[in-house]
Amino acid sequence: MIRLGVMASAAVLAGAGAVWAGETDCGEARLVWADVKDSGSAAAIQSFAEVYAECPIYSQLAREQLAEFNGGSPEPEEVSTPKEETRRLLVTDLRPRPEPDPDDPPYEPDYSDGEYQCLMAAAAPGQSPYFDGVEWADMDAENAMAICADLLLKDQNVDAEVVAAFGRALMKGGKLEMALEFSELAAMEGSGLAMNTLASLYNEGEIVPENDETAFGWYMAAADAGLSMGMHNVAYGYEHGDGVAPDTDKALEYYVRAAFFGYDPSMVRLGIFHRDGTHVTQDMDRAVDYLERAADHGNVDAAVHLGLIYETGQNGYPKDIEKALEYYFQAAEEDDVVALHNLGSLTYHGRDGAPQDTQAAFVLWGRAAELGHMASQRKFGRLLHEAGEIEGALKYYRLAAEQGDDVAKKLIREIEGD
Repeated sequence: MIRLGVMASAAVLAGAGAVWAGETDCGEARLVWADVKDSGSAAAIQSFAEVYAECPIYSQLAREQLAEFNGGSPEPEEVSTPKEETRRLLVTDLRPRPEPDPDDPPYEPDYSDGEYQCLMAAAAPGQSPYFDGVEWADMDAENAMAICADLLLKDQNVDAEVVAAFGRALMKGGKLEMALEFSELAAMEGSGLAMNTLASLYNEGEIVPENDETAFGWYMAAADAGLSMGMHNVAYGYEHGDGVAPDTDKALEYYVRAAFFGYDPSMVRLGIFHRDGTHVTQDMDRAVDYLERAADHGNVDAAVHLGLIYETGQNGYPKDIEKALEYYFQAAEEDDVVALHNLGSLTYHGRDGAPQDTQAAFVLWGRAAELGHMASQRKFGRLLHEAGEIEGALKYYRLAAEQGDDVAKKLIREIEGD
């Protein structure tokens, strides 16, 4: 296990503009902030910022909320002498990975309770087989930053993957300078996630110059470190020529590698390739196998694709309405609008043996309409129209019409008599 000493962590915190907390109890700050942030009192937040000025995460959050009270105008910054541009970490700076010794015992991490809390809040799925991680969209960045920052300010012996997870949380929370610093530190110690985060920062170009080639180099380093997400990103680069010359064979190789390690987006990509015959010979059995593996992990895109395959018998695959309903329901539970819309259509018409249920269709189309699905807005509007709720019908017809639905435009004209 690679661990980073407290002096290294302290140096990076200082380099990122933070202050080592000293005697201030930043764990207490976290608990107090939970109450203060929703108080609506500028005076309370100002007092908090002064009391916990040495806690970098919370003092910054307090300053940002005070800026909102002041109409979005941040406090004036002190004029300082411009700093020389810092040399950034390069892939070539990384130490060679040691060859594993077959006589060594199996690697078993020994994380502290605080490290586990940080990893569960901020780590990425597939980062390690020893913890689950959290999807990017599901991460509570403020909470994750707080948990990890508390740990790093106290623990004198922190694992590199924990530092990488903190870097990921900082990136999600928009603290890009600190995300860059912590990710470089963890990448130097071999964390694939940190390398992947650095690649993303070079792709976005907000805190470092945008450079697709540099980004691809970091994605490749992440893949070589064993990160399945990095393998997927390398595959995407080869498929689309992002930062590297296009190479379909290489793209397939890395998608297969990532899928082997259980990375759902790669399984979905391979499933689509085999369904459509893109880059490979069309093979519906293999397509369904890849998609079902991803859906079994809870992947919504895979579930929707399977629903369509089983509902329509795509490319001659046997129809199975029960399986179609099963996968659509799986995706609908996660508010996928295509699944909600298709379930609504199946239940409204009672098509292909699906149970006919107008009320269920009303609920399903209504939810998809609220989420902005154009066809569902028109169909939900029509149900309201048929029920005599003209104002409600017009509301949803107009929403659909604004997205370019010509049928909705015609229905509006019929109601308004134009």
